[in-house]
Amino acid sequence: MDMVCSNCSFQETQDAKFCSSCGQQFGPAKLTIKEFIKDLIDHVFNLDTSFFRTIGRIFIPGQLTLDYFNGYRKRYYHPLRLFFVLLVIHLGVLGGLIPFDIIFNQISKQTNKIQTQNLVKSELEHFAANSKDKASRLAVDSIKSWFEIGQDTSAKTANNLNGNLSVFGRTNIPLSDIILLSNDSLASKYDLPNYWLKLGYRQVQKFLLDPKAMIRYVLGNISWMMIIMVPMIALFMKLLFRRKSRFYIEHLFYLYHWHAVAFLLGTLLVFFMRNYIQYYVVPYFGLIILFGIIAWKRYYQQGWLKTLFKFMAMGFAYLMLFAFFLSLTMVISFGFF
Repeated sequence: MDMVCSNCSFQETQDAKFCSSCGQQFGPAKLTIKEFIKDLIDHVFNLDTSFFRTIGRIFIPGQLTLDYFNGYRKRYYHPLRLFFVLLVIHLGVLGGLIPFDIIFNQISKQTNKIQTQNLVKSELEHFAANSKDKASRLAVDSIKSWFEIGQDTSAKTANNLNGNLSVFGRTNIPLSDIILLSNDSLASKYDLPNYWLKLGYRQVQKFLLDPKAMIRYVLGNISWMMIIMVPMIALFMKLLFRRKSRFYIEHLFYLYHWHAVAFLLGTLLVFFMRNYIQYYVVPYFGLIILFGIIAWKRYYQQGWLKTLFKFMAMGFAYLMLFAFFLSLTMVISFGFF
């Protein structure tokens, strides 16, 4: 008995696994969680042979863009999907493998020290309140003094050990209070005048308590920043070639391919050299810029002087837009984390 595709009503032989008309897989109409996840991965990433063929071609500067606009499109991964997949992988590797614990070690140590001191102080005060003999109370006072957390040394501790912090240039507050007090208690104690100061200190508190989580949140938002920013750079490139019969989409796909190389190389760098990444950052960006120049020369077929001039103009616009969007992303991330 022939089967009928539920998607396009095309009749297919009984032993077929996929509809030859629309390509949908034959199976039950209801989806299990396993099938849903499999379909999601297939639709978002779809890492078929064209993906690996594209990766093999992408390291030849400008060649992939040339092939794509010379009509060889079916054999290669779509530039937007390639850009998105490698961006997600890159940011995922950055968030998972960069040793944020080591980078923010001093912050974590300071936060843990303040929290430990506060816990010890609370336990000692509880013990002192339940101690009836003078010797026990004297012992508690001695221990509190040794930890420098008694009432008579709290100011010294706040100023010399914990330090003060000022947000938006207003209100120096000891780190111990920022870490230990709730946002409402902090606002009441230091009379924070408006919503923005309260928000600033609340987010600083979240960063001090878990810096890794905030950095990963920012990295997630950077993906959206790049998706919005790259088409704007392509628009600027369209202006650079206003006298040439170049379509906007050509500049956009050039940028997608160039960024895909940057994401892929960056991912490999972090994966294999994450403990020594500080030594490779400058050579990495130098290599990416050189790759971009050669790809530009090869695709746009202009002389070296024009190529360098236009690439430098694009690079300047890129840095300006990147700085603007990164600042905006940091502000938004800081406000909503």
